[in-house]
Amino acid sequence: MAFAVLAFFAAIAAVAWSQPFLGILGGAFAVVAIGTSVLPARHKTPEADSTPQTPAAVSSPSPELRVPPTLEADTVLHALADAVAPVAHVVAAHMWLEDPSSATLRLVSAVGPMSPSTQPQSLDDPILGTSITSGVSTLAPLARMQSGGVEHVIWRFAVPLTPGTSRGVVGVDLSVTADPDGAQLARLSAPLRGALTGSLALHVARTETEMATALIEVARDLSRKLDPDEVLTAALQTAMRISEAATGSIMLIDDTSGRLTIVKADGLPAEVVRDTSLSEGEGIAGWVLATGQPLLIEDLPAKPKSGRRHGIRSAVSVPISDADGTMGVLNVGSRGFPARFTESHMRALETLGKQTAVALRNANAVTSSRELYFETLKALALALETKDPYSRGGTERVLSYATAIGDAFGLPDAQREALRVAALLHDIGMSTTGEALGSLSRPLSTLEHGVLKLHPQIAADILSELPALQGVVPIVYHHHEWFDGHGYGGGLSGETIPLGARILAVADAFVAMTSDRPYRAAMSQSQALAELSDKAGAQFDPTVVEVLRDLLTQGIDRAPVRQRT
Repeated sequence: MAFAVLAFFAAIAAVAWSQPFLGILGGAFAVVAIGTSVLPARHKTPEADSTPQTPAAVSSPSPELRVPPTLEADTVLHALADAVAPVAHVVAAHMWLEDPSSATLRLVSAVGPMSPSTQPQSLDDPILGTSITSGVSTLAPLARMQSGGVEHVIWRFAVPLTPGTSRGVVGVDLSVTADPDGAQLARLSAPLRGALTGSLALHVARTETEMATALIEVARDLSRKLDPDEVLTAALQTAMRISEAATGSIMLIDDTSGRLTIVKADGLPAEVVRDTSLSEGEGIAGWVLATGQPLLIEDLPAKPKSGRRHGIRSAVSVPISDADGTMGVLNVGSRGFPARFTESHMRALETLGKQTAVALRNANAVTSSRELYFETLKALALALETKDPYSRGGTERVLSYATAIGDAFGLPDAQREALRVAALLHDIGMSTTGEALGSLSRPLSTLEHGVLKLHPQIAADILSELPALQGVVPIVYHHHEWFDGHGYGGGLSGETIPLGARILAVADAFVAMTSDRPYRAAMSQSQALAELSDKAGAQFDPTVVEVLRDLLTQGIDRAPVRQRT
């Protein structure tokens, strides 16, 4: 980020600096002609370039200072085309930035009717690449054209740019009928050297600023997520977005095997996600895990499709690591060649990997705390079962069925957890009755029946004393409401009864009917389902009953779309 800011101000200074030294800039350009198979190159010697020109020999006026009003790349390139136009027909002007990690040039901007392809160009390009690597201007023929019986030759004039520690090049493509004068092109373009350098510096600064902004935003977002799966989803989505990748995956170290397995993926076949397992040092991800270093890989252009993994030609892999160690590897891939991935992308993804590791450890710690908290509540609920030998094991069964039904309805995490706790503690009020009223073999007295009906209220009062359990209270309080309004609790009916309470009512009744009691043997599963169906619409929510039936008979998660969240 610091470099980006410094580069921007250096670019501004470069524009101002270029004005008093135009003559020096013009003389500093060395014109090198690169021979191609299309046309023989015309080499100019330094002496020829410095030979004074007579007025008749000069086809354009002396260069004037042409500083564009802004450093926007399109504006500066148009100004460059206008500056060169007096001596040749300009068909394109384009600016490129070098990416050292992939040894390619990336197009920043282009103007003109014959603008080049946006595909990255190899640093071995005989004109653009040579200009960058040699640090001097390059002029060479590019192509021959026939139009209306007149032969035109496209020449390319390339000028190297060095904003800060970055390197780039600007190219001007000319359609001419005679060889262009390299020295003249150098003089005409010299006044814009500072603006061109500044424009490229501005592009670099903006790119790094955008990356930094995205990483700041994702760091803020990840810090607020307390669920490990949400952390992984957000991290992968961010990685895919900032790199514009075709595929992506997050691999974590499996606690049991110690191998890397894919836990989150985008764009990969299901069988690949399921079957991929790498040891430390194995493959690209294994190498990143072993070394703790990021890696950017570009395939060779001629590599056969059969040799590419899942069609991927280029990939970036970075460690998911923090001060406590490496947890896994983040991967993104491209099916194009050369890929858009740059060293800047790799650095951004490396930072994202570190952010993900910190957020994942925090989320895992929260999850562990929640699990400990839940197991503590579960132990309490199981301890209360000891008062009634006929209810032993029932709490865990109610928990299992209620959780499965809640998952089928797609309950949000908070509601799902509230339902699970309610399934554990819904009968906590029964502990105040002094006797297991629900398991008596004799009829209940009027007083006992009244106490039994009070147990949801008693449980709700107990739980309401704990701020962390406020979401559990309505489920427990209303789980004996009837769908037709004839139950007890708050006198609610239909969908005014909380969904969690309607789910718990069905799960609780099903477990009670399929459990032994002193006064009867346990019903079979089919008998209990028949009883629930008979009372659906009266005592129970018909939709919840139907979901339970599906879960038991077909093993599918089904809930009406209107109920899904």
